[in-house]
Amino acid sequence: MLADSVLALDQADDAPLVISDDREAEIGRHYRAAMDNLANGTPEHDQARRDYVQALRAHRNKPGGFWVAAADPRAADEAIVGSRPIKDVTAAALLSDGASRLTDRFGLTDWTGLLRILHDHGPAELIRRVRAAEDSDLHGERWPRGKAHDDATVAYCTQLLDA
Repeated sequence: MLADSVLALDQADDAPLVISDDREAEIGRHYRAAMDNLANGTPEHDQARRDYVQALRAHRNKPGGFWVAAADPRAADEAIVGSRPIKDVTAAALLSDGASRLTDRFGLTDWTGLLRILHDHGPAELIRRVRAAEDSDLHGERWPRGKAHDDATVAYCTQLLDA
């Protein structure tokens, strides 16, 4: 896992296992207060966001910082890795941080609920719900965030094979 994605594993006999790389959030916590205290879409918020992005840029894909894939293949060497027995996993969802917002930023469902949405309705419905939540709070008053809308991508796998 890298800083801008989340992996949620639906497990047969247990709660979902959610894996993320929180190094960006840890670093960003030091810089985002000014941005989060301002309404999205205002000149002040836009400037605070530019300052925040600039501060994070100094830590991106650097030792002691956080890693994102982007155009630097060396980031893969810094990813958080692990394994689970395939027999324990019934489905897997890889989400961009924009798609995981429904749970980890907005708190509108838990990980079990997010996986249920994917199972019952597919990725398009999850993204539709993320967009509806974003649209209901365009200025970031309920859920402070850097931008009103973020990229939302989901890869959902339900047929896991034991190789």
